[in-house]
Amino acid sequence: MTKKSTGSKPDKKKKLPPGVRERDGRYTYRYSVEVVKDGKRTRKQKETESYPTAQAAYDAGILIKADQLKGKLVDAKNFTLEQWCERWLEDYKTEREARVRTYKSKRSALNSLKKQIGEFTKMKDISGDDYQKWLNKMRRDGCEKGTITEYHSAARMMFADAVRKKIIGESPADGAILPAFKLTLEQIESAGDELPKFLEKHQLKHFLQIVRFRGRPQEHNLFTLLAFTGLRIGELLALKWSDIDNKQRVISVTKTLVNRSKNGVYLLGPPKNKSSIRKVTIGDTAVLAFESQKDWQDQYKRDHELFCDDNFVFWTLKYPGCPADAGRLLNRMKVLLDLAKLPVTLTLHSLRHTHVSLLAEAGVELPVIQERIGHKNDEITRRIYLHVTKGQRTAAPDRFEKVMQS
Repeated sequence: MTKKSTGSKPDKKKKLPPGVRERDGRYTYRYSVEVVKDGKRTRKQKETESYPTAQAAYDAGILIKADQLKGKLVDAKNFTLEQWCERWLEDYKTEREARVRTYKSKRSALNSLKKQIGEFTKMKDISGDDYQKWLNKMRRDGCEKGTITEYHSAARMMFADAVRKKIIGESPADGAILPAFKLTLEQIESAGDELPKFLEKHQLKHFLQIVRFRGRPQEHNLFTLLAFTGLRIGELLALKWSDIDNKQRVISVTKTLVNRSKNGVYLLGPPKNKSSIRKVTIGDTAVLAFESQKDWQDQYKRDHELFCDDNFVFWTLKYPGCPADAGRLLNRMKVLLDLAKLPVTLTLHSLRHTHVSLLAEAGVELPVIQERIGHKNDEITRRIYLHVTKGQRTAAPDRFEKVMQS
């Protein structure tokens, strides 16, 4: 006779979702992350915090997987300087809509930092002393004050973002001291005479005369408009005929030429800042320059085939129809300045400063000038204005005396 078993059957082991583990009635999700160790990439196993149910742990794992698919490094504490710099630069470009030049400047700063500290150094291991040594080394190597300040600004932003996103606990840039740049006695005595380079009225007239008779096609129109509008060179080269209203006598500044390549490929971007988006009124000379430029283009199109026809006001003749190249124009300006016996150290931007100085001489008030050139708080504009209007300020006490005595 077979004896019946009276004991109960053992429960089958509960089947858990993939990646979920159970310990003492709590559940975690196990996953792997990529880390960099001794300059080599490897994988490291990690677990989430524990959850009361298997489903909750699995849901947490799904979110981690989603982040990994997006390219996010979940093991934040193991970010190297190289990894975080690259991520921050991409975030900066997206979040700030940074211009190409600004982006390149930030990258140059961080490349310098990586060279000093080491690209495989973990973010959490960078100390305030490491950071200060970088600043001091730049000073000993003869870097300009402006360069060190700019690099410090970029690195400080990068570390502050890492703190905000909980990659590190505190920024090594906090409390850093910029190296001193003490002025010599000679520099102090001459500081009041330092002004941006610009042309006096008679010099501008002489220069434009030389360009008229010795310049190449378009050059007289282009240099005239730079001086008579105060536009930045990138703003002028980005102008299309749809931006010009000769009847209303106004230019719409809504873009700037960011970059041109060797093959006629160009990139337009937004102006330098919000106040740079503006309407600029023009007078007779500027109107005539635009009309002259349009006549020249119409004649050129009758005799030649265009590389592209995107309606730009100024072209490069290497790729007719595509926007002109600022680098080539600067080289041509130096040739023409030499012919005019004027300082070849002047630049295309000097014509913008010239516009400011002549407006100040004409009695236009500083806020109006700043609005016209699209820069509300420009220190250089203010210095030029104060220099040109020095005589008016000197006469102010005498005018006050006359009022009191009348």
